[in-house]
Amino acid sequence: METKRSLVSAHHNYMVNGMLTPGFVLGEPEGKDGFYFLADMVLPGESTPRISGRFFDENGVFLFELVWNRLTRNPSRCVHKAIPTGFQVYRVSGETVLKVSTGRFPNGYLTFLEGRLFDSMGTIRMEQEGQGTKINGDALLVLSSPYQNGSEGNND
Repeated sequence: METKRSLVSAHHNYMVNGMLTPGFVLGEPEGKDGFYFLADMVLPGESTPRISGRFFDENGVFLFELVWNRLTRNPSRCVHKAIPTGFQVYRVSGETVLKVSTGRFPNGYLTFLEGRLFDSMGTIRMEQEGQGTKINGDALLVLSSPYQNGSEGNND
């Protein structure tokens, strides 16, 4: 029997693999050039999720790096566009790479992630599943404190 561990935040969550989580990370954020995706915790008093990552296409070609919702390295000239509920990043062809949309609910905030994310080998690591996100491969699916300088503060 497969079990899922979930640590639900009273303030903000992401829907991942059929469960709510306050934050998660894929890949190695400390690595120099490899794939990673960080959906960091949102603290009380804040409503904007902090998304960071290195993004690749289906052939493993580097597209851009995102640090706290801002494009940094961007050799493929992807476009970052603010939308009323968050932001999206898309290729010059118009294809959406990532859409981040946060909704406010009576008990807090919920962020939805859309897009198909690939690692540097072209392997799909994250994709939309219904209104949530499906993670493929190894990941830290529950952050118990904000990810800082390579330490997410889990007490496991």
